[in-house]
Amino acid sequence: MTDADFIRTAAPLYRDVADALERRIRRGSWRPGDQIPSESRLEAEFQISRGTLRMAVAHLVKQGLLHPQPGRGTFVLGPSFRSFEQFFRYERTASPGPLTPENQVLECQRQVADAAVADVLQLAPGGEVGFVRRLRLHEGEPFLVVDSWFPAADWDRFASADFEQHSLYDQLRDRFQVYVMAADEYLQADLASEGEASLLGIEPRSAVIRIERIAHTFERRPIEYRRAVGRADRFRYHVRLD
Repeated sequence: MTDADFIRTAAPLYRDVADALERRIRRGSWRPGDQIPSESRLEAEFQISRGTLRMAVAHLVKQGLLHPQPGRGTFVLGPSFRSFEQFFRYERTASPGPLTPENQVLECQRQVADAAVADVLQLAPGGEVGFVRRLRLHEGEPFLVVDSWFPAADWDRFASADFEQHSLYDQLRDRFQVYVMAADEYLQADLASEGEASLLGIEPRSAVIRIERIAHTFERRPIEYRRAVGRADRFRYHVRLD
């Protein structure tokens, strides 16, 4: 901890400590999934009482930056989970801002996992999974089909989640204390199948973009396998690299 991390202001002491810890998180000194130092070490660094430190940590837990795990310690959640989808710009809208789509749930059920899904989710062949298919639309026009699979044991906990109106990962965190900490994500150009084309309102074998994701919990356990397919004529990829 450098002297520059801790800036004393007129705010309560615990808030200044929380701000110092947050600066450390946001500049990457602690990355998502990292365990923060012990209470005794942080008390010595800041020269504060344990009560003040716990108030600072509780403040960051409430903000969604830290997550205490009983018996293990406190871990960094970091900034909001990011995805390839944030870099897409919908071509029919003049707005440069991020897309805020409508969602329709087309399927929501338990099913037997095929070999590929079972392998990704580390399940025994023939194991059951929860499955959700969502259609995303902009001003009534479909542009993305999202299929998600979840291990059956987890699905039994959060099958009641609102898959249409609210962020899935926010609900998993806030309602079910399931934290998505990391993901492997893949982007690929392809051609639409007949079924995909029908859902997206395009001709079969039209160009599409596929996004595949394997999301993991704190324990590095796969919690969601996602396959999304979007119509390529409605997307443009943009990211600024500084």
